[in-house]
Amino acid sequence: MRIRTRTPACIRTGAQALVALLITFPLLAPAQTAGKKEWMDHVANGMPGAFCSPQAYFRQCFSVSAKECEDAAATATRSCLDKHSGEIPAMLAMPKDGRHWGSVVGRCAGTATEVAMLKKRISNARCNDPKQWQ
Repeated sequence: MRIRTRTPACIRTGAQALVALLITFPLLAPAQTAGKKEWMDHVANGMPGAFCSPQAYFRQCFSVSAKECEDAAATATRSCLDKHSGEIPAMLAMPKDGRHWGSVVGRCAGTATEVAMLKKRISNARCNDPKQWQ
């Protein structure tokens, strides 16, 4: 059985989380590079919190605690990093590669987080409108 999800909102949420992560990536000037492990660790540690901040889609549109949300998002993020690990270069040119791979991992993790919490989704006008989560 295939589960259909509202991926536009979670993809946008992933993109928002990515922007937040890239802004806070440790002291890299635009032309610098980041090692794959360092970058992956940063994403693994930061994306769940960004996905699950109080005003984020996953907290506003799912009946879950912060911990439940972060646990689901952390599992999804780790899974997506593992899934794409072979494709991510050993050195990432920042911010271009960080944005690209963060977007790939963010879309994957956003979709996986939504699927994991689908039974707890709240249906209301705001949550059902993908334009609210851009």
